[in-house]
Formats: sequence, C-alpha cells, structure tokens
Amino acid sequence: MQQASGERRYGKYNSTPRDSLTRALFGTAMVAGALATWSAAALAQTGKFGAYTGTINVSGTATGPSANYRAVVKIALPVTSRNADTITAEFLAGEAPNASVQIAQWDESYKASSPDSDGKYSSWTCTLAKPVELAMTPTGVLEVDLRAKKHMLSLTLLATKDDVAFNCVNSRSGTYKKKKGLSLYIGTGAPGMQNEAPQPFTDAANLSARYTLKPSAGTGFGQIDQQWDFRLTR
Repeated sequence: MQQASGERRYGKYNSTPRDSLTRALFGTAMVAGALATWSAAALAQTGKFGAYTGTINVSGTATGPSANYRAVVKIALPVTSRNADTITAEFLAGEAPNASVQIAQWDESYKASSPDSDGKYSSWTCTLAKPVELAMTPTGVLEVDLRAKKHMLSLTLLATKDDVAFNCVNSRSGTYKKKKGLSLYIGTGAPGMQNEAPQPFTDAANLSARYTLKPSAGTGFGQIDQQWDFRLTR
C-alpha cells in the first residue's frame, strides 16, 4: 500500500521500536471546570484549518518490564493541511498543545530470567500511588482520506515531567517509592506505520473508532485497546 502523505514526514522521526521512542512507559473524570479550561487553551493554539479535538480511552500491556495500564486522553490535534483529497494533522513535539491525560492504572513488574548466586530469582513490582492527571506532549499524525472515507492515526505521548509517584516492592530490599515519567502510544499501526489498519468514517468532521492494536514481537508493546472520538472544530 502506498504511504499516506502525512506518514512520510512523521515516519522519519517515529519508526523505531517503543523502547527507543520513550524513556519509560505510561481516574476517574476530573472536574468539568478544569477540562473546560484545557479545551479553551488548546483551541487557542489551533491554526486556520481548525483542529480535531476529543477523547481517547486506552488500555494495554507492554514488556520489558511487564506493564498494565489504563488512561483517558483529552487532546486537540491542529489541522496542518487540507485539500479535496485529505485533511492532515501532522506535528512534531511542541507543534501541538499538550494533551491532558488521566492515568487510572499503571502496574509494572519484573522477574530476573536467571537466579542469583543464592539460587533465588530477584523481582520487583510497582503500582501507581494514586490516579493522576498529567500533561503529555503529542507527536504524530492524523490523516483523513476524504475519497476512501478512512482515517489513520499514529500518536506518541510523552509526559512533560518525570514525577509520577509509584509504590514498589523489591524481593530483596523490601518496599520503596519512586517517581518516573510515562508515555503512551495510540494508533492504527505500529509507530510510523499508521496505514496498517485505516478506520472508516461517514463524516470527516466526526471521527470515531474502536481498534485493538497487536504489534509484532520485539516492539516492546503488548496489545493496546483503543477508542477515540474526535470532532473537527474551528
């Protein structure tokens, strides 16, 4: 399949596996006033073509270390080009407003593949200290094919600060606390390969999809369950 026009630029920056894309892996609803403030600020940064704004629900697993997570993303994707064939929102880090992300669950664990000198296997587990809302910087592309009536998405989100609190237990040393940054990936294919599974639409101003991404082995990603709902606003 021929690459979409938006994919060429984005793929150059984001075609590497998960573990080289991010420093670390990645609630209930927040108060309506806070979300309204975020929406107004995000829309203020959109250009002459408007932006796709909306919500993404994402949950999934990862390896190296093993992880299980669940999050809700509020995001605005500024449209960068538009013609009779396509609508494209394509952006590098800093070119789109930060997303507001509610992390409801994040559990990580690790167990050594071989025993220590005493014959025991070292291991550790970490869980999110509490649900948290944080700002994340988006990088990626949303391309809407107006003729085929399909859309493609590749979106990497990186936390702006490495300060998410975790409660951990090490099989050797016991309990401890740590803070780290998180990241999320959402898309219709592996990073930079968003044309793998284009999603249909009936109205280009209202994009909704539910899609389960199952990346190939070696990417560091496990299954990612996603559901998004975007509206084109001006």
